[in-house]
Amino acid sequence: MQKIALLALVLAVTAAKFIDTHTTLAQINADPFGHVVLSAIKAHLQASTPANEVNMLLNGVGAGLVQDQNDHDHAFELDTTTNNRIVEDLEKEILYHQNQIASNTQLRDDTIEALAVSEEDIRVTISDIANNEATYAREEATRNQQHETFVAKVAAIDDVIDAIDEASKLIQHLSLGASFAQLKSKYDVLHKKLSDNTSHTALLQPVITALTELATHGVNQKALTKIAQLLSEIRQQLVSEKAAKTDVEDRQAAHWAEFSVHLSNEHTRLVERKAQLEVQIQEQKDTIEDAQSWIEFHTLELENSEERLAGQQAWYAVQSEIYETQTAERTAQQEIVDRLQEHISEKLSTTAQFIASRN
Repeated sequence: MQKIALLALVLAVTAAKFIDTHTTLAQINADPFGHVVLSAIKAHLQASTPANEVNMLLNGVGAGLVQDQNDHDHAFELDTTTNNRIVEDLEKEILYHQNQIASNTQLRDDTIEALAVSEEDIRVTISDIANNEATYAREEATRNQQHETFVAKVAAIDDVIDAIDEASKLIQHLSLGASFAQLKSKYDVLHKKLSDNTSHTALLQPVITALTELATHGVNQKALTKIAQLLSEIRQQLVSEKAAKTDVEDRQAAHWAEFSVHLSNEHTRLVERKAQLEVQIQEQKDTIEDAQSWIEFHTLELENSEERLAGQQAWYAVQSEIYETQTAERTAQQEIVDRLQEHISEKLSTTAQFIASRN
């Protein structure tokens, strides 16, 4: 309101040439500043001070206004420079915190996606380890069963070969002239052993039959030769069977040796992969946590910087308003001084009368 009043006063004073001197001086007197100046002039006039000294007084007042305005201009210029620097710094701070929030948000989001992939990888790896261990246990059990079967079958073959060898010795003794009665006890043991065999029943049946006939019909060289030939053939079959089973066993053992190494190596790789993923997952979780912490930190700092910027801008707005108001006041005051100087110079008598008549 004061600013508006001052501007109105300026307009009034500027238009003074169109109204009478008393009206102009009355308007000046109504202004607080004008009233003070007129009071000073009145004191000079009452002291019969020459007109030039009154002009010197007004010149001094005008010079003071100019100096005050220059000082105010300088102070406002410093305020403006300081404000611009602070605003620039705060805007840089705001941009920095915004960039940090953006980069850490991107880091957090990217790491969350990577963590999901890592967690799926470790789930698959754990499943692969379990499958590997199950496969190893199953294949090892199968291999152990194969070996146990091989050992049992080879032992059965060896038992039969031993029986065949005993039968061959019996036939040889009979061929060399030993009586059946002398070998009857061995015959009975051998016959029972062959008859009790369950692994090669079909193979041994011709031998059992031939030995039974030998005991029933008596010993003759032709029969002994025939039995000896039969025993030799059966033994050869048993040796071949044992060799075949041994070959199968060797191949199965070699396969298991190779496969077990493969499974063990794969297990080692999977366990190492699991350990790597565990470290990676922990690092990713730490990264997410750190990024979130930085986001929260820079968000608070951003809010602080924005508040400081708003405060600084508000302060500068107030300073600008004060500067504009005071500048307008000084402009109006300078106009008053100028008009008074004009009246002092041109209409001294009328001005003196007005000043003398004022309270």
